[in-house]
Amino acid sequence: GLITAVNSEGMWSGGIDRVIQSVAGRLFHDQLARKSLIDGEAYFIDGNITNTGSFRNVVFVVDDLELKLHQIILAGLKKAEANQLSSITLPTIRMGLMLGLVEKTEDEALEEIARAVRLFKSSNPSFVKTITFVVYRNTSIETRLKKLLSQD
Repeated sequence: GLITAVNSEGMWSGGIDRVIQSVAGRLFHDQLARKSLIDGEAYFIDGNITNTGSFRNVVFVVDDLELKLHQIILAGLKKAEANQLSSITLPTIRMGLMLGLVEKTEDEALEEIARAVRLFKSSNPSFVKTITFVVYRNTSIETRLKKLLSQD
C-alpha cells in the first residue's frame, strides 16, 4: 500500500498524485472524491485487480496543513494497520513544496516523520511489518531520516 496526503478541496495534482494517476488513471482519486473529506482523517482505497501499479491500495490522509505532520502520517499508518496491509510505501510528505508551511525546516519535518513511526511502533502493530520511505534524490535527507529512525 501507499500512504499519501491530499487536501480536502480536491486539488490533487502534486507529484505523488501524478504518479498514482500515471499507473492507475483516476481509479483511486475518483473513489476518494465521493467521500466527505475531513482534515486529519485517513481513507483506504482498494485498487482492486485492475490496478497494474506497484501498489495495490492507497491510504489518503487529508492534510489541510493545520495539523502537525506526525498526526497526518500516524493516521495513515493506523488506517494501513486497520486494513491489514503488511507493507507500506511512504513518501517524505511536506518535504517539497509544502516545506515551511507547517514544519519550518527539513529537520523539523524529519523529526515529525520519525515521531509518527515511533508512536505507531509503540502501538505494537500486528500487520504492518515494512515501511519504505520514498526520498527524492536527496542523500542528506535519506541519511538524516535513517539516523532518526535508528535511534529507536
